Parts: sequence; structure tokens; C-alpha cells
Amino acid sequence: MSRDFPETDGLFYADVWPFINPLLIVTSPVYAVQACQKQDLDKPADLVSFLHPITGGNTIFTSNGDEWKKARAVFSSGFNSAYILNQTEHIVQEAEAYVNVLEEHARTGDIFLLDDVHVKYTMNISGILTLNKRLDALRSTDPFVSAMRNNIEWHYIGELKSPVVRWSPLIRILSWYNSRVMNGYIEKVLDQRYKDWREGMVTAQTHRSGIDLLLAEYISSRKDKAGQTLEPSFKKWAIPQLRLLFFVGHDSTSATISYSCFLLSKHPEILEKLRAEHDEVFGKDLAALPKLLKDNPQLLNKLSYTIAVIKEVLRLYPPAAGFRLGQPNVYLQDAQGNKYPTEGCRIYIIHQALHRNPKYWKDPDAFIPERFLVSPEDPLYPVRGAYRPFEHGLRNCLGQTLSMLDLRITLAMVVRRFDFKVAYGEWDQLNGRAGTKTFQGRREYQIGDGGAHPADGMPSRVFLRK
Repeated sequence: MSRDFPETDGLFYADVWPFINPLLIVTSPVYAVQACQKQDLDKPADLVSFLHPITGGNTIFTSNGDEWKKARAVFSSGFNSAYILNQTEHIVQEAEAYVNVLEEHARTGDIFLLDDVHVKYTMNISGILTLNKRLDALRSTDPFVSAMRNNIEWHYIGELKSPVVRWSPLIRILSWYNSRVMNGYIEKVLDQRYKDWREGMVTAQTHRSGIDLLLAEYISSRKDKAGQTLEPSFKKWAIPQLRLLFFVGHDSTSATISYSCFLLSKHPEILEKLRAEHDEVFGKDLAALPKLLKDNPQLLNKLSYTIAVIKEVLRLYPPAAGFRLGQPNVYLQDAQGNKYPTEGCRIYIIHQALHRNPKYWKDPDAFIPERFLVSPEDPLYPVRGAYRPFEHGLRNCLGQTLSMLDLRITLAMVVRRFDFKVAYGEWDQLNGRAGTKTFQGRREYQIGDGGAHPADGMPSRVFLRK
């Protein structure tokens, strides 16, 4: 719609009553900056029920006011750049297991769902960094992992058909059961970790996860009054926070890895530049790379071209969108001074459309990492506020530093070892798919599956690089 009706200038109203409240849709940085940065509008209450199958309750993502400030303060210390860089060892360990899985697929030559592998891989990372627990999701079945992904899949199926289907008795029963499994699982992990804290088993070196940040705040706020067991009210608040952290810690990153593999396979000249940078920074001994990364994680900060590649992947395939609540007497204003009311509307900032808006991006559909390396006078240089995969303002994504670290480590571990080939054509033939299978000419178009993921899991083959 934003391309077909450029006269809207990236702002239009959509009334789809009775399925959802009226939407004020934004595909322009001009209005996105006003909603998320200048006005810093609240998140709508609708998000709590929408995300309930994932979180099980109100969280740092959906809360507002003092409740949001409290949760943000608890987690902020665990997401600064220095703290995150210290997680490199744990991420590399999971990346080594992921590389082993890709090597097996390369030896068999089979078609497999690349995005499914990446979801399990990043779940392993999120498990250790959120719950301080190794999940081994690539090799085994974990009840928490199964319940989380099952809820996401059923939630998406319901959304795909209609919001009415999402609240059908069957889906609600499945959601309740999966939530019970997740809550019970996290409660046991919380109790055990709290016991470790009380027995002095948690040191500065082992205090590394989201669960530790919560427990540190809990113990600090109660000082000598913390009992032998955790208070039920604390658990009720903490469990949804940990479910959210686990979800955001794996979902969007997994899809970005998949799209990175796809785009690099389609642009061999960019892939070679990326490989050359890795040779220069890390040397050519791939066997030595894991230890090198663990011992010298600061080397990852030298990957300027790699960071530009990741940013361009996130521009073309952003994993999420922005959602804010309109208010009385709050308006979004264009350059001519025209004011557009927000009252009664959910402001929906669609990053997928904004990032490809030809008014703000030169060659918007082209994969050009140099956009993020050129000087401001270059036509490729991003317009202020036009690039927002992690959003901007006080409520930007808390985990963006961790996500960028995951992505750099993953690319460092795989791009010089493997060549990827997307196999949609073979997959469609094997599964008898007929009719239109593309959107705007893209077979790998994004679907809602938690965050935005590639259609059909991105069937692929992988080859050992010669």
C-alpha cells in the first residue's frame, strides 16, 4: 500500500473493524521518529494478550510507566557492551555445535530447513544466557523448548486464519498446557539458581544470565530479609520476564542468520569480501578460530564490513515492527504542518515497508552493505531515522548488542567453511506445491512465526567450501 499510494507520504489509516482497533500505519521515518522518540508513546495493552502465548503475562516489552522503568533498570546492566562481550565464550561453544550439524548436512547432501536449524541453535544460546542452562536443542528434545515453539506455531496458525481462530477452544487449551509446562520449568530453574546464590556458588564469573540479574535484584532489594525460598509474587513477575528474554534472545537472531546465508549465496562478490575481512582479522586457520574468539573477543569489533553486511540484512529483512498507542491531543505532523490525530489508533510502524521505501533509500531492494560504510554526503547514506530494526528511543531493543554479537560470531564461524544454496524449487516439487509461491517476486518472503521468518523454513543445501 505504501508503494501503490506514495501520496500518503508513509502515513495512512486502516480501519479493519471488528478484528482489530483502527491502525495508523507508518512507513516513513518522519512519523516513526515522532511516535517512538519525540513523543515516546506507550505500548498498547493489546500487546499483552497478543504475546501471552509466548510470555504468559505482562513484561518489560508490554508494560509502561514505573513498571517498565523497574524492569528496564533490572536488566540494563546485563546488556551493556562490555558485559555482552564477556559472553563470547558461551556463544562460541554453541556455535561449534551448530557447525557440526551443518557439516553433517554437507556430508549427506540433503535438503533441510535452514531456519529450523537456526532457531534451535539460537535457542541454545538463549538458554545459557537467559536461564543459565544448556539445552542442546540441536540434538535433543527439551520440554521448555518444545512448549515455547509449539505455542508460537499454533499462535501463528491462528493469526494466519484470523484472530477469532486464535482464540478457538483447541488453541486456547494447547496454549494453557504449554504455558504450564514453561512456567513449571522456569520455576524449578529459579528455585535451583536461588539455592546456588544462597550457598555462595554464584561468583562474578558465573553471574552471567538473565536469571542471575533477576535474582541479584531480588536479594539486593530484600537484603537480610530474603528467605530460604523465593516469594510467590516475585516468581509470578519473574517468569514472564524470563520467557520474554528467552524468546527475544533467539527468535529474531535466527531469522537474520537465515537471511544472511541466503543473501550471501546470491551475492558471491560480497561473500568474498566478507571472507577476506575474516582472513585478515582472524588469520586463515579455521581450526584455531574458536579458541581465538574465546581468548580475544575484542577482535570481533574489527569486523567493520561484517557489521555492514548484518545491518543491510536487517534492513531488507527486519524481524519485527513498532507498535505504539495513540493518545488524545497527540498528533503526527508532516513537513507542511498538517497534523494527523492518533487518538483511538494503534500506531503500527512497519519496518519492512519503511526499510524499502524508495523515498528514503537509493535502490531500496538491492543488497548493498556499503550503505553503512559511506560518508553522510553519499546518496547511499541512510536518512536519519529510516533504519530501525531495533527501534529507537528509550524503548529500543535491550538485546540488540547481544544479537549483533551472536551474528558476528556466527558469520565468523560459517562463511569461510560453507557455501549455502537455497532449494525452494526442489522443495516445492517434492511437496507438490502449485500456484503462486512468491510475494513481490521473492520466494523467501517473510511470514509471522513469532517474529518474521522466511517462508517454509528456507529449504536449503549446504556444501563444504573447497
